[in-house]
Amino acid sequence: MRLCDLFAADPVIGAAWGLKEAFRAISRAPDRAEAETRLDRFLGAVEREVLPAFSSFAVGVCQWREELLAYFDEPTTNGYAEGVINKVKVIKRRAYGLPSFANFRHRVLVACG
Repeated sequence: MRLCDLFAADPVIGAAWGLKEAFRAISRAPDRAEAETRLDRFLGAVEREVLPAFSSFAVGVCQWREELLAYFDEPTTNGYAEGVINKVKVIKRRAYGLPSFANFRHRVLVACG
């Protein structure tokens, strides 16, 4: 109900929310063929809405189309590795001034296992 009121007050927000949901639907597709169909629908909707943020995002999605759809052929990601790398970078920023590499290494091992 509150979303409907918001969308009625500002149609641009409603359009952006709809595009966001259309993009999320791609990742929930059961197979590659359905994902391609949903991706094409999303890209068509972006063209019709003409929202600058989504238009530039769609350009990147088009450039990475095959890589994005490859997930449906082999559903593995490097998300875990990216998470560990991010943790190490945060520890590195916070560890500025540690007296030795051994202390830094210890913090990384405690945080990342």
